[in-house]
Amino acid sequence: MIPDPNDEVLSIKRRLAAEFDNDVHRIAADIRTRQGETGHEVISLPPRRCTPTTTNNAVNRSGESGGN
Repeated sequence: MIPDPNDEVLSIKRRLAAEFDNDVHRIAADIRTRQGETGHEVISLPPRRCTPTTTNNAVNRSGESGGN
């Protein structure tokens, strides 16, 4: 039988959680540290900003605008 990859991912998740007392910030800091030690270029992108794309006009069931 082929092993389920989810089982491996969950076991890694549980190991990291136990190692860092379930603190996601400490887990992320450790990952960033290990990434920097690999010698590969690490790119940090600025946060993406959401821009509204709609005007939030009411729409009837027919799909037509509610305004006359």
